[in-house]
Amino acid sequence: MPRSQAAAIAILSFWIGLNLFVWFAATRTFSTVARILKSPDPRFRKIVEQLGAEPTREVLRYSASEINRRYFRAYGWTEILLGVILLALLWRQTPRDTVAVAMVAGMLALVAALTLVVTPWMTSLGRTLDFAPRTPAPPQMRRFWMLHGAFTSLDAVKLLAGIALLIRWIVAGW
Repeated sequence: MPRSQAAAIAILSFWIGLNLFVWFAATRTFSTVARILKSPDPRFRKIVEQLGAEPTREVLRYSASEINRRYFRAYGWTEILLGVILLALLWRQTPRDTVAVAMVAGMLALVAALTLVVTPWMTSLGRTLDFAPRTPAPPQMRRFWMLHGAFTSLDAVKLLAGIALLIRWIVAGW
Protein backbone atom coordinates (compact mmCIF):
# COMPACT_ATOMS: atom_id res chain seq x y z
CA MET A 1 0.00 0.00 0.00
CA PRO A 2 1.49 3.33 -1.01
CA ARG A 3 2.21 5.82 1.77
CA SER A 4 -0.39 8.28 0.50
CA GLN A 5 -3.12 5.64 0.85
CA ALA A 6 -1.92 4.70 4.33
CA ALA A 7 -1.87 8.39 5.26
CA ALA A 8 -5.41 8.86 3.92
CA ILE A 9 -6.66 5.88 5.94
CA ALA A 10 -4.89 7.18 9.06
CA ILE A 11 -6.31 10.71 8.66
CA LEU A 12 -9.84 9.46 8.05
CA SER A 13 -9.59 7.02 10.98
CA PHE A 14 -8.38 9.82 13.25
CA TRP A 15 -11.22 12.05 12.03
CA ILE A 16 -13.80 9.35 12.82
CA GLY A 17 -12.21 8.73 16.22
CA LEU A 18 -12.22 12.45 17.00
CA ASN A 19 -15.90 12.62 16.07
CA LEU A 20 -16.76 9.76 18.43
CA PHE A 21 -14.62 11.20 21.24
CA VAL A 22 -16.26 14.62 21.04
CA TRP A 23 -19.73 13.07 21.04
CA PHE A 24 -18.80 11.06 24.13
CA ALA A 25 -17.15 13.99 25.94
CA ALA A 26 -19.93 16.47 25.18
CA THR A 27 -22.64 14.13 26.42
CA ARG A 28 -20.71 13.41 29.62
CA THR A 29 -20.35 17.01 30.79
CA PHE A 30 -23.98 17.53 31.80
CA SER A 31 -24.41 14.04 33.20
CA THR A 32 -21.29 14.65 35.28
CA VAL A 33 -22.91 17.77 36.74
CA ALA A 34 -25.96 15.71 37.69
CA ARG A 35 -23.79 12.96 39.19
CA ILE A 36 -21.73 15.42 41.23
CA LEU A 37 -24.83 17.08 42.61
CA LYS A 38 -26.50 13.75 43.38
CA SER A 39 -23.68 12.44 45.56
CA PRO A 40 -21.11 15.16 46.19
CA ASP A 41 -17.79 14.77 47.92
CA PRO A 42 -18.15 15.91 51.57
CA ARG A 43 -15.83 18.90 51.00
CA PHE A 44 -17.83 19.94 47.96
CA ARG A 45 -21.10 19.48 49.88
CA LYS A 46 -19.93 22.15 52.38
CA ILE A 47 -19.39 24.60 49.53
CA VAL A 48 -22.80 23.75 48.06
CA GLU A 49 -24.42 24.37 51.43
CA GLN A 50 -22.85 27.83 51.57
CA LEU A 51 -23.77 28.74 48.01
CA GLY A 52 -27.07 26.86 47.80
CA ALA A 53 -28.08 23.90 45.64
CA GLU A 54 -29.68 25.84 42.78
CA PRO A 55 -26.88 28.43 42.32
CA THR A 56 -24.33 25.60 42.45
CA ARG A 57 -26.25 23.69 39.77
CA GLU A 58 -26.37 26.81 37.58
CA VAL A 59 -22.64 27.44 37.98
CA LEU A 60 -21.78 23.81 37.16
CA ARG A 61 -24.14 23.73 34.16
CA TYR A 62 -22.67 27.01 32.91
CA SER A 63 -19.18 25.53 33.25
CA ALA A 64 -20.29 22.40 31.34
CA SER A 65 -21.79 24.60 28.62
CA GLU A 66 -18.57 26.58 28.25
CA ILE A 67 -16.52 23.37 28.12
CA ASN A 68 -18.78 22.02 25.38
CA ARG A 69 -18.57 25.29 23.45
CA ARG A 70 -14.78 25.12 23.57
CA TYR A 71 -14.82 21.44 22.50
CA PHE A 72 -17.06 22.13 19.53
CA ARG A 73 -15.14 25.20 18.39
CA ALA A 74 -11.82 23.31 18.52
CA TYR A 75 -13.44 20.20 17.06
CA GLY A 76 -14.81 22.11 14.08
CA TRP A 77 -11.53 23.81 13.22
CA THR A 78 -9.62 20.55 13.66
CA GLU A 79 -12.07 18.82 11.34
CA ILE A 80 -11.64 21.55 8.73
CA LEU A 81 -7.88 21.06 8.90
CA LEU A 82 -8.18 17.26 8.63
CA GLY A 83 -10.67 17.55 5.78
CA VAL A 84 -8.47 19.95 3.79
CA ILE A 85 -5.40 17.74 4.28
CA LEU A 86 -7.31 14.59 3.32
CA LEU A 87 -8.91 16.25 0.29
CA ALA A 88 -5.52 17.54 -0.91
CA LEU A 89 -4.00 14.09 -0.43
CA LEU A 90 -6.78 12.40 -2.39
CA TRP A 91 -6.68 15.05 -5.11
CA ARG A 92 -2.97 14.43 -5.71
CA GLN A 93 -3.28 10.65 -6.03
CA THR A 94 -2.97 8.99 -9.40
CA PRO A 95 -5.30 7.53 -10.44
CA ARG A 96 -7.70 9.81 -8.61
CA ASP A 97 -10.50 8.17 -6.62
CA THR A 98 -13.28 10.56 -7.64
CA VAL A 99 -15.82 8.90 -5.32
CA ALA A 100 -13.52 9.43 -2.34
CA VAL A 101 -12.77 13.01 -3.40
CA ALA A 102 -16.51 13.74 -3.68
CA MET A 103 -17.27 12.12 -0.32
CA VAL A 104 -14.51 14.00 1.50
CA ALA A 105 -15.52 17.25 -0.21
CA GLY A 106 -19.09 16.66 0.99
CA MET A 107 -17.87 15.91 4.51
CA LEU A 108 -15.75 19.05 4.45
CA ALA A 109 -18.72 21.13 3.23
CA LEU A 110 -20.81 19.84 6.15
CA VAL A 111 -18.02 20.61 8.61
CA ALA A 112 -17.61 24.11 7.21
CA ALA A 113 -21.35 24.79 7.55
CA LEU A 114 -21.40 23.40 11.10
CA THR A 115 -18.25 25.24 12.19
CA LEU A 116 -18.85 28.58 10.51
CA VAL A 117 -22.65 28.85 10.80
CA VAL A 118 -24.41 26.43 13.14
CA THR A 119 -21.89 26.36 16.00
CA PRO A 120 -21.65 30.17 16.31
CA TRP A 121 -25.47 30.43 16.26
CA MET A 122 -25.77 27.76 18.95
CA THR A 123 -23.04 29.37 21.03
CA SER A 124 -24.62 32.80 20.86
CA LEU A 125 -28.11 31.52 21.57
CA GLY A 126 -26.87 29.17 24.30
CA ARG A 127 -25.20 32.01 26.15
CA THR A 128 -28.51 33.90 26.27
CA LEU A 129 -30.08 30.80 27.86
CA ASP A 130 -27.36 29.95 30.40
CA PHE A 131 -28.97 31.65 33.38
CA ALA A 132 -32.51 31.99 32.03
CA PRO A 133 -35.25 30.43 34.16
CA ARG A 134 -36.33 27.04 32.82
CA THR A 135 -39.92 27.19 34.07
CA PRO A 136 -41.52 28.16 31.87
CA ALA A 137 -39.04 27.40 29.11
CA PRO A 138 -37.73 30.55 27.42
CA PRO A 139 -38.99 31.04 23.85
CA GLN A 140 -35.40 30.80 22.50
CA MET A 141 -35.08 27.26 23.87
CA ARG A 142 -37.04 25.79 20.96
CA ARG A 143 -34.69 27.43 18.42
CA PHE A 144 -31.65 26.24 20.38
CA TRP A 145 -32.87 22.63 20.30
CA MET A 146 -33.65 22.92 16.58
CA LEU A 147 -30.06 24.08 15.96
CA HIS A 148 -28.75 21.35 18.23
CA GLY A 149 -30.78 18.75 16.31
CA ALA A 150 -29.53 20.10 12.98
CA PHE A 151 -25.94 20.00 14.22
CA THR A 152 -26.28 16.45 15.53
CA SER A 153 -28.02 15.22 12.37
CA LEU A 154 -25.52 16.76 9.97
CA ASP A 155 -22.60 15.63 12.10
CA ALA A 156 -24.02 12.09 12.05
CA VAL A 157 -24.34 12.21 8.24
CA LYS A 158 -20.69 13.28 8.04
CA LEU A 159 -19.63 10.52 10.43
CA LEU A 160 -21.54 7.86 8.49
CA ALA A 161 -20.01 9.10 5.21
CA GLY A 162 -16.55 8.80 6.76
CA ILE A 163 -17.24 5.29 8.04
CA ALA A 164 -18.67 4.29 4.64
CA LEU A 165 -15.56 5.60 2.89
CA LEU A 166 -13.25 3.82 5.31
CA ILE A 167 -15.18 0.54 4.79
CA ARG A 168 -15.04 1.09 1.02
CA TRP A 169 -11.26 1.44 1.19
CA ILE A 170 -10.87 -1.63 3.40
CA VAL A 171 -13.16 -3.81 1.28
CA ALA A 172 -11.51 -2.65 -1.95
CA GLY A 173 -8.12 -3.52 -0.48
CA TRP A 174 -7.01 0.06 -1.02
